Amino acid sequence: MASVRLALTERVAFLSAFQYRNYRLYWSGMLVATMGAEILKISLLWLVYDLTGSTLYLGFVGGIQGVTTIVFNLFGGVLADRVDRRRLIWATNLTFFLIILALAVLTAGKLIQVWHLVVFSAMFGTVTAFDTPSRQALIPNLIGDRKHLMNAIAMHSVIWQSSRVVGPALAGILIAVVGMAPCFFIAAAAHLAMVVAMSLVHLAGPVKRTGQSVAAALVEGVQYVRGNSAIFSVIGMVFVNSLFGMSFIFLMPVFAKDIFQGDSSGYGFLMTAMGVGTLCGGLFTAASSRFKSKHIFLLGASAAYGLLLIGFSFSRVYSGSVALLALAGFMQQIYMVTAQTIVQWMVTEEVRGRVMGIYSLVWSLTPVGSLQAGLVANYFGAPIAVAFGGAMVSSFTVFLLLAVPRVRKIEV
Repeated sequence: MASVRLALTERVAFLSAFQYRNYRLYWSGMLVATMGAEILKISLLWLVYDLTGSTLYLGFVGGIQGVTTIVFNLFGGVLADRVDRRRLIWATNLTFFLIILALAVLTAGKLIQVWHLVVFSAMFGTVTAFDTPSRQALIPNLIGDRKHLMNAIAMHSVIWQSSRVVGPALAGILIAVVGMAPCFFIAAAAHLAMVVAMSLVHLAGPVKRTGQSVAAALVEGVQYVRGNSAIFSVIGMVFVNSLFGMSFIFLMPVFAKDIFQGDSSGYGFLMTAMGVGTLCGGLFTAASSRFKSKHIFLLGASAAYGLLLIGFSFSRVYSGSVALLALAGFMQQIYMVTAQTIVQWMVTEEVRGRVMGIYSLVWSLTPVGSLQAGLVANYFGAPIAVAFGGAMVSSFTVFLLLAVPRVRKIEV
């Protein structure tokens, strides 16, 4: 049976990482936990609005989680380099379970208050800051051959994209059928799947410990990134994508309602198109993991993504805009998966956690991008704001192509 599975995963390109038991366990646990996280997110926001009727509280609860994640991301990276990452992920997911369980019990007992939700969101964001860098840094340790690294990262991204397509709909059905408290109990139980998975993963090799202070370790991680032009440039691309490339998401209601004269269903189709595109992009990169010249994926897909956003901003045909968003999602996922693959391939094991902490921090800045998009849209209109974001992504790509020769020669 094992030999049949090995032969299948070797022959089917987008399944190659699944020949490794540790990766299969990790991926399965993450799939369940991520679906639970999506159910939690939708249920929590619904509960906030149900309790307060305030859009201000909606923004505050979401914002406090993002702020705590940004604040502690770098410290999460330092810890990921100092302890057993498998045990750290086990501990963070057990903590997720306990936090969400407490939320579920308070909701079921009709004791929940809005300040509880603010505290829970801050706690969840803090734990996420320690969970994300360790998860990303663990992926290379779960596969036996680095040639499967891009496949492993791409299939990991497929978890997130598929959960974002299925999770909100599932949460909406559950809220309507069984109510709020059971949704939280389900979300809590989902994180136990990751606890079990990490208990079953077995990794060899001692953990390297350091006598450095936290501040010195942070500085070393930043200096490592700054001293490697390829890693610095790729993380710069993620930074530009977070601030400018993804900010258009926050303006989608304007396009759906004011530009296309639609309703919530029209808005939903636009977002679904983007989600389907990113899911297909993840599967494409998983199947193309053996393609060596990754710089073509990185630079080509990034430039195309920016141009597609510009095209979307000026489109006034709804069906054409849906198609443009799907293609944009496809391209965006190709270059983001490629970006993480390049960073993971080039970084040394000793600083992997800190580098992925920096990577996670940069990726977490997407909500900040909404501020610049909102300001530009306020003065010049939403189409100009989206076009500006797309132009920034494409322009930065061209800049790297011309100014950083090493990026043009990346092959992993």
